[in-house]
Amino acid sequence: MSRHIAWIALLVAGTLPAAEFTPPADLPPIEVVSAVLDDHPVVREAEARLRVAAAERDALDAGPHELELRVTGQRRDIAGVADRSDEWSAGIERGFRLFGKAGLDADIGARGMDEAREKVGDARHETARQLLGLWYGALRALTETRLRAAQADLLDEVRSTVATRNRRGDAARLELLEADAALAQARSQQQQALGRQQAALAALRASFPSLPPATPRAAEPLLPAGTAADWTAATLEHNHELLAVQSALEGSRLAARRAGRDRLPDPTLGLFYANEQFGDEKIVGMSVAVPIGIGARSAEAERQRGQADALAELETATRRRLEAEAVVNWERASTGVETWRQLRDAAAAMTRHADLARRAYELGEMPLAESLLARRNAAEAEVAAEQARLDANEAIARLLLDSHRIWSTQADDEPHGG
Repeated sequence: MSRHIAWIALLVAGTLPAAEFTPPADLPPIEVVSAVLDDHPVVREAEARLRVAAAERDALDAGPHELELRVTGQRRDIAGVADRSDEWSAGIERGFRLFGKAGLDADIGARGMDEAREKVGDARHETARQLLGLWYGALRALTETRLRAAQADLLDEVRSTVATRNRRGDAARLELLEADAALAQARSQQQQALGRQQAALAALRASFPSLPPATPRAAEPLLPAGTAADWTAATLEHNHELLAVQSALEGSRLAARRAGRDRLPDPTLGLFYANEQFGDEKIVGMSVAVPIGIGARSAEAERQRGQADALAELETATRRRLEAEAVVNWERASTGVETWRQLRDAAAAMTRHADLARRAYELGEMPLAESLLARRNAAEAEVAAEQARLDANEAIARLLLDSHRIWSTQADDEPHGG
């Protein structure tokens, strides 16, 4: 299946301005993502099941009845006649779908294809969600490791300053111990961050081995225009999971109708030719066979109706869950951007305070403990701000992904049945 990948910025029911959103700049290259998703085993499995659905559709079109050849042979003993009559008959038989069953079978096969096609899209979308989560998990781990390393380097400089002053007699031994403790704590946090980084990168490589290494970028979150209602509508517009359930529901309703029609069984018509009585009798005839029992057919019709009722409830539950997810996506994106702005400003202020505190210590105007505390608080604030920035970008990317604004295929934007 050929897929052309492009950044999608289309109107959804006229509610979302096409130029009012920009994908986060720290996402992986779209060409790479396209190839990775195409090659993922979950997507390939769904595509294989699409081929299965195509075969099932063809089988339904052909129908359950085939032409049958029936041949019989017999030997007749006739009283008073010495010779025996070798006799035989041959015939062909075939069942026929009546009462509109063939048309219903064709419709059921088409709905099965629709469901399988939507499941391919859903498999791709869920795989993209997984990729997005692992990608930003790696970015968070890489960013924290970098910040922890920078903090440890700063505290190493502070420790060197304290050691120099201690040798000159300007700093007490206790201050050197305080600097050593702060540096050891920073190195420990750096090592812990490195462990999380290795785990995050390993998870990303294991799930998507052909994806290039994650590289952090200073990409500022940009909240897309629109409201929660706008983005909810955009999310549900082409949601493959919901469309697959709807196709399954339509197919189940058709199957229930088909089972109801089966209460009128298919007749089997036959033509036969017989050669009897030493070849003196030539018989040409027609046969009709009609099943009589209807108990199993009635039970099957009831089963199909129950299946349709269950899928109707599943559709309602799926729609509600997706609506809730869309609202949560929007809230995370909108609050995430504001949270990042506040933490960014706080981190900048605390970093300035830490720099001043270090200078004040060097001038003898502040105890070392207060300077180290200011530095530690600034480091934690910077980590929190960077994590909030990545959280906001991930939430925005998730919002765009679920509404098919990024990593979308042409098939996502074609009209869907509903």
